[in-house]
Amino acid sequence: MSGGRLNVKDWWDRCVRWARGGLGPQTLVGALIVAVAGSVAGALATSWTGGDDADAKARPPSAVASSAAAAPTAPPGCFSTTCTGVDPKDAGCGDGAETIGEDWVSTMHLEIRYSSRCQVVWGKLTGAQVGDTIEIMTSPAQRQRAAVLTGHTKYTPMLPAGRQFSAQVSAVSVKGDQEHGIPAGYTLRVGADQDDIKK
Repeated sequence: MSGGRLNVKDWWDRCVRWARGGLGPQTLVGALIVAVAGSVAGALATSWTGGDDADAKARPPSAVASSAAAAPTAPPGCFSTTCTGVDPKDAGCGDGAETIGEDWVSTMHLEIRYSSRCQVVWGKLTGAQVGDTIEIMTSPAQRQRAAVLTGHTKYTPMLPAGRQFSAQVSAVSVKGDQEHGIPAGYTLRVGADQDDIKK
């Protein structure tokens, strides 16, 4: 024993020498002593040398392995003027975008969407009917228009929006929606500018 800890090898050697010298392995008692000593020493050695494996099994997975880092958002495919006429979804500008202006009429919902990542605006129309149109304008020369071809939702291509801008969006219920009380040709309008940005 050294420093309060049992030296397994020394203890084993002493047991074996005592067994061979005192009784001899030829006798039954000597053989039993050697066998017992071997079993005890083996058990002690296993318990000490196996500690690291036991601890390893008890330890939870590392924080790095258990919590994979979230994949970073891909950069948008355009910015400001290079986004003119581009689909906001295709360009990735819809990520983190916000509504800065909106209005309703019955089931029709009209919005002006703004993306700070891309510095752009676009119009979004939901609750529409096939044939309805939506248009966004930031100046007489800057406008984008789209029509509902299928479903009930449509959004326009994008227009650039700098530090200061003013946008107007309009939607026309071309055929109307009698079921929801919207007459044919009804126009819904919304306006917004940089002061309406919430984020």
